[in-house]
Amino acid sequence: MRFHQTPTSMILQSLADYRQMNLISDVAVDQIQTINLYHITWDKALALITQNAKLYYIIDNNFLTVGPLPNPSDELEQQRLQQKEQELSLPLVYLPLKIHHSDITSLLTIIKDQHVLSERGNIFIEQKTNVLVVYDIAKNVDKIKTLIEILDQPTPQVQISAHIVTMNNESASELGIKWGYTGSSSQFIDQLNTNLGASSPSTVVGFNLAKRSGHLLNLELSALEAENQLDIIASPMLMTADKHTASIKQGTEIPYEVTTGYNGSTSIEFKQAVLGLEVTPRLLKNGLMELTLYITQNSAGRSIKRSDDGETLAIDTQEIRTQVFVNSGETLVLGGIFQQTKHQDHRTVPGLSKLPIFGGLFRYKGSKLERRELVIFITPQIIQF
Repeated sequence: MRFHQTPTSMILQSLADYRQMNLISDVAVDQIQTINLYHITWDKALALITQNAKLYYIIDNNFLTVGPLPNPSDELEQQRLQQKEQELSLPLVYLPLKIHHSDITSLLTIIKDQHVLSERGNIFIEQKTNVLVVYDIAKNVDKIKTLIEILDQPTPQVQISAHIVTMNNESASELGIKWGYTGSSSQFIDQLNTNLGASSPSTVVGFNLAKRSGHLLNLELSALEAENQLDIIASPMLMTADKHTASIKQGTEIPYEVTTGYNGSTSIEFKQAVLGLEVTPRLLKNGLMELTLYITQNSAGRSIKRSDDGETLAIDTQEIRTQVFVNSGETLVLGGIFQQTKHQDHRTVPGLSKLPIFGGLFRYKGSKLERRELVIFITPQIIQF
């Protein structure tokens, strides 16, 4: 079978004549084809020729009907129009949906962006009762109800318990804290020894991080405080949501004079000398969370002479940002801020200390350097609703 630059209608007519069949053709644009087929059946030749010309064919007794294949986009549009026509005959359903946790305005925006509603459908907010009212055909109302059930979930809450204490090395060991090591009661996370530009010679800065079990922490701290081995400065407890920041500050505001205007008038302003801690939890799977920590330690520094012969107080500032992973209920321990205090000790024996020549034997004057570490315990706990 050979055809050279032959219109498809003529090729089909030749095939129909070969079988003595009647041809019914609905080919709007007659495509030109060149065909060379050998050792092939009539049925196979018909299938190849119509496929190449994007035609369909139907054989009914001695009738061969041929026409163009439907355009997929036209077919989809036809289905859409039919569906739309069917929906116009369906009754509308009214359904109020109470919103318990999410922002109702945000939910309304999400639903409208999904284009779930039909042309006759509507959705609006009842502000007094915090209800989304849906008015549409039953199929679309069910879709919106399912979507709201998925989206209207409570935001996970995290309770953050913190203890800010000062202690010596012996107290840290009793609490199972071993900076930089892994043990049965303490697991090392990270050690950050950073030069933070501290100008005060009485403070050594190098933040250490470790973690330990939060079980019985309150009892252990209270017991050590009763034995005068540590001092609990503060024990705040905060509640925050997933991916929201909770902040804790402990310290004082230091007043200082500020000269303003041409007449040299002065006013009092304040600088904060505080220990600050910001915690942002990000909940992961199976009770694990990532904590973003921002720690500041601002303390009163040296006095600075002003040009008007007055003095102002410098604030020594140290800060660090870090991220750590911790399980719910586990305690994160932050340390490495050491404070050194020099104590003067003056002792005398009444009467004898004033004797000439030998009085010095009954007097004692000395100093003692005390070094204590500021340690922060942070225990995040996921609160289930």
